[in-house]
Amino acid sequence: MSLDIALIATGFLIASTLGAYLLAVYGGARSQNLILVLALFAGTGALLATGTIEMAGRYGFSVVLALFAFTMVFLFSPLIFYPIRRLNKIIRFASLVDFLTFRFRGRAIALIACSSLIIVTMPLFLAQLLALSSVHDFLFESDKWLFRLIIVSIIIIINWSAIHQGMARSLRWVMAAAGFLLLAALATSALVSVESIFGGVSEMNQWVVSSGQRLIVQRMDSSYSLFVIFLAASFALPVNFSIVISEHISDNQVGVSSWAYPLLMLLASITIFPLLWSGIAVQSSSPLQDYLFAIPAFSQHPIAAGLGAASIVLVAIALLCNMSTMLAKMVLNSFILPTKTLHKQPHLSRWINLRLLGVSTGLIIAAALLSHIIKARSITDLYLVGFAGLAQLTPGMLASIYLPKINRNGVIAGLIGGVSIWLATLALPMLFGDWSWQLPGTDKVLIFGMENWQTWAFEALMVNIFLCVILSILSPMDKEQQSFARLCMVDNIYIPARVQLSHNSVEQMLLSLRQLLGSEADVEIDRALHKLDLEVSETRPAALRKLRDSLYSSLTLNFGVLAAYKVMEEALPLETPTRPEPDDIYLIESVLAIEGDRLTGIASELNKLRMHHREILDNLPIGIIALGQGGEIIKWNSSMVRYTGIDSEMVTGSLISDLPEPWHSAISLFLQEGETSKDSIELKVAGKTQWFGMQKSTAISPDDDLILLVEDQTKSVLLVQNYINNERLASVGRLAAGVAHEIGNPVTGIACIAQNLQHETETAEIETSAELILSQTDRISVIVQSLINFSRGEQTYHDQLRPVSVLEAAQEAIQILSLTKEQRKEQFVCLVDANIEIVSDHRQLVQIFLNLLGNARDATTDDSPIEISCQSDGSKLRIMISDQGSGIAEPIKDQLFEPFITSKEPGEGTGLGLWMVFNLVKNLRGEINLSSPAKNSDRGTTAELLFDLNKIKLD
Repeated sequence: MSLDIALIATGFLIASTLGAYLLAVYGGARSQNLILVLALFAGTGALLATGTIEMAGRYGFSVVLALFAFTMVFLFSPLIFYPIRRLNKIIRFASLVDFLTFRFRGRAIALIACSSLIIVTMPLFLAQLLALSSVHDFLFESDKWLFRLIIVSIIIIINWSAIHQGMARSLRWVMAAAGFLLLAALATSALVSVESIFGGVSEMNQWVVSSGQRLIVQRMDSSYSLFVIFLAASFALPVNFSIVISEHISDNQVGVSSWAYPLLMLLASITIFPLLWSGIAVQSSSPLQDYLFAIPAFSQHPIAAGLGAASIVLVAIALLCNMSTMLAKMVLNSFILPTKTLHKQPHLSRWINLRLLGVSTGLIIAAALLSHIIKARSITDLYLVGFAGLAQLTPGMLASIYLPKINRNGVIAGLIGGVSIWLATLALPMLFGDWSWQLPGTDKVLIFGMENWQTWAFEALMVNIFLCVILSILSPMDKEQQSFARLCMVDNIYIPARVQLSHNSVEQMLLSLRQLLGSEADVEIDRALHKLDLEVSETRPAALRKLRDSLYSSLTLNFGVLAAYKVMEEALPLETPTRPEPDDIYLIESVLAIEGDRLTGIASELNKLRMHHREILDNLPIGIIALGQGGEIIKWNSSMVRYTGIDSEMVTGSLISDLPEPWHSAISLFLQEGETSKDSIELKVAGKTQWFGMQKSTAISPDDDLILLVEDQTKSVLLVQNYINNERLASVGRLAAGVAHEIGNPVTGIACIAQNLQHETETAEIETSAELILSQTDRISVIVQSLINFSRGEQTYHDQLRPVSVLEAAQEAIQILSLTKEQRKEQFVCLVDANIEIVSDHRQLVQIFLNLLGNARDATTDDSPIEISCQSDGSKLRIMISDQGSGIAEPIKDQLFEPFITSKEPGEGTGLGLWMVFNLVKNLRGEINLSSPAKNSDRGTTAELLFDLNKIKLD
């Protein structure tokens, strides 16, 4: 019958693994949820298949409480695993040891945590091998060493396949197959045992009452110890950490597992006591831990027995594979890679895979040799000792996310103290047998071993916690540990800093990485670029920071925290900041755009408000550019996209120097200037001339962030230009009569001289007459040229700036005004030095004088003089035009430079003159002020123009 059961078990093994593989490859989202839950279910290993029945015989209903405690970590996953998962999206941890190393910094914590984890998980290795030995003893009579050799060979093959294809995903479907087989075996064995031995559930209940088993299993004397040890161990169990923290597991899957796994464990625990009672009822000679296959075989159900045996074999092999590869990864990341010169390995990935296989095989062989010499033969004892050891890592893990004051020295001291007590009082007695020691001078005898396992498990845990707290209080905590302690806190929100890189391109980063990783650098760069959808030609600082973060994350997963940190610091170091590093708003908003829907409560409302404000800024009709340190562009709204034709995604994160012309030069020049605003900046965009105004926020230092506002002023500039042209052309008509009158006098003179020439015969007289005619002709030319110059307005905004004599501009304006037909004899007094010049546009300056002098003339009702004066000290030029007229009406004093504001009667003025003067003066980088009454007078008005000659020269 044993051969039949063996064949049946083999068939179940093949069918279950094949089914799980197909489900993993071709299944949908729901199948992935099922695979995750079943893999977690199998993570208990031989405990649920064999150990829990023995525990039920020892501790009664306490076993159910222990199993519930083991799953509580998933019920409270939002408090435990979610904070680590959130951090794992940034720094991808390969194991629990990597997480502790990242939090507490330094190689010491890595070496001690890794060594401790290997030691405390060895009892779990031994428990799986013991379960496999039990199946072998039941099915075969061959040599155990041959069986162990076959098992080790199978594990090596599975490990090699998993290492090459990706350990997390490859082993998960194997564990899912084991979990499914175990669940089916528990249900089937319990059902056939109850039906065969008792005849049904009612008969079983009657037997439990009559035999006194009800009172026996109700004992709860060890429930507290079991609850605490199982709960603490579940936090640090490598299988739980690797599966739940894996990047291949979505948050939705973790949410499903938080209720599905405890429910599945509760359902599975229902089968424990029927199997226990069935064996007791038939007085089975088999050990309690063999009841899963022994009782169905006893009751002549080979299929159920084969299913039970297959489930034990598969679940033990799955857990051995999982733990051996994870521990091998920890050994490699903690002991080997940090001290290795990686670029000297020609095929680094292959070299690492071979070391992983070698270390995992060594762990399995070491456990197999140890299983041959240990005294303990109880799977329950091995699990209790192993879980008591795993509990020693729980204080450090919980401190990582909840206690920022706990430091590296405290965790190391706690681990060493707790594991040492556990080793001396529980682990070594398990290998060599229990022993006792009488305290000197007393009758007290200390018994070391499983007899007092509850006491020693608690003692080790309490010493661990005590040393951890005391050493953390007494020893200092450096800034690096403080920084990473805040980063790992459960309530921390990761805010990336906008740091400065020492590399300016992907090519530079690749060359630096090659010096430390060799050809593996190309693989890492290509993988990161593909993940981020970036090009090799990328030079934007923000994109390079994201690339560096992605590389760091990938290297941490592949090489561990220590090796990755070493590589990044040597190959891609960050520039030493001269001031606190600002938050990387671009990256923060990128993360919020993806993860924002997961926020709840006030965080969700604040995020909605952030999105509302962002939408307002994006849709403003004025361009907004937010600049970070070094000129990095953080914000580029839709108006800037419209102005420049440059997409926001392309420009965000780049430097001002990366912008195409003319934007690069225009923005850079404006940022270098001291003033905070500038209008009518002429730029040629897409072949068209446009004008823009720029304003910037005040920066305390050159490294401060800046906000730059860009406004399209093309329409307003063209409006001013068109008004000037129209006003000039209209004035030509008004000047026509005056021009005709002025021309009439020299023409009359020329006619008289010509008549006299008819009677002149002397050469000297003729020459004199010719000179007179030429002088009158020149007079006509001057008058006509003045009118022509005044009428040419189309080139006003295109002339080159050049030195202009203030006196000549004023005199030309006076001459033009003298051509009008008004008969008042205003007297313009020009007190301007002929040597004073200003870099300007001649026609604009003449237009300014025309408008101001015209206003002064209109306000003057008598023959009082209108005075033009000018002062210059080399850096400032002050031009003043004063009249003794009626002054400025009080109601409009504050609105003088607004359009359509005038004190003249309807039809006499448009109210656009001073508005035009204001714009022209501003174009010339000057200021205008009107004061009424005039300076040094009790009436009239003084128009004062102030020009900064240094700024004009700079332009």
